[in-house]
Amino acid sequence: MRARLSTHLPAAALLAALAFVSLAPRPARAFEWDRLRLRGRLQPRYEVGEDGNGDWSNRFLLRRARVDGRWTPLDWLRLELEIDGSDGVDLKDAYARIEVHDLLRLTAGQFKKPFSRLKMTSPWDLLIPERGLLDAYAIRHTDHGGYGGRDLGLMASGVWKGPVKLRYYLGAFDGDGRLDGRDETHRDYVARLQAQAFKGLVLAVHANHKLYYLGEHTRTVNAFGADLRWTFRGFRLQLEGAFGDNPDAGPGHGLAGGHAIASYRWKIADGWVLTPAAMGEIFDPDDQQDGYAWRIAAAANLDIGKHVRVVLASEWCLGEAEAYDARLGAVQALDLPRRIYLQLDLAI
Repeated sequence: MRARLSTHLPAAALLAALAFVSLAPRPARAFEWDRLRLRGRLQPRYEVGEDGNGDWSNRFLLRRARVDGRWTPLDWLRLELEIDGSDGVDLKDAYARIEVHDLLRLTAGQFKKPFSRLKMTSPWDLLIPERGLLDAYAIRHTDHGGYGGRDLGLMASGVWKGPVKLRYYLGAFDGDGRLDGRDETHRDYVARLQAQAFKGLVLAVHANHKLYYLGEHTRTVNAFGADLRWTFRGFRLQLEGAFGDNPDAGPGHGLAGGHAIASYRWKIADGWVLTPAAMGEIFDPDDQQDGYAWRIAAAANLDIGKHVRVVLASEWCLGEAEAYDARLGAVQALDLPRRIYLQLDLAI
């Protein structure tokens, strides 16, 4: 490992900050005035990891730096805006939500597609800070928009509170790759259905029908998935899997993956909660190529009050996963992370 005094200064600064927040009083709540709420959230991290050449190095980074606002001018209307400043200025969410009825809620603007419980979970609520390989290479991002990433769209959703509580999402989304310098646009039709048969157990299925346009050519890909979340007292188990077409590899190439996350919430003192978590994942990015990847991750989450979380986490990948890249016309190996990191989640 390359070790220089200057590389350890950021780590010392982060450790000092963690010591400070652990002793300081709880930070103030988000600014609220009448029907307006403003909030800021940060995720600084010190990370030791292996690069693509097999060398180990360490770095200090700002994983996320978010500012968001919520305005509810009317009981049935809510406006949301969220911006990230960790690497330039990036618009995350900008949408309006209209509450027509319990059975019908309309959302219009830029927001996440309802595909994958893990993707729909806020990064501030993740017990394993990195969502993993299936999310990185299929759900969050592809060259033609992720199956579950953010796009401009219109979505209907609602809840039926019958003997089995049902929640549905049905939306259409447009993406323009030209904004990122790609000669590509796409449209997604996404549906998700959740069922809660009894308290603590939620089952869901979801699907995405994607059309993407390359010049004068139109192609269609599909993805399907399911997830389960079971909570019993302090224990929680989450299972998720998905399969479908690989848009980056071109026609005839499929992908599949799944993961399991187990955690236990332990209250160790008033205002102090420790939640250890572990995650196992398997991912095959291209069924026309040999090999797949295993990923194992673990984290210890210490919540201090309602606004501070200290996370010590690691992830390790095994295997050799490759996928055909239609743009390059060649088979490419996936970047499989191996790292240990200390992260602070702060909401003010």
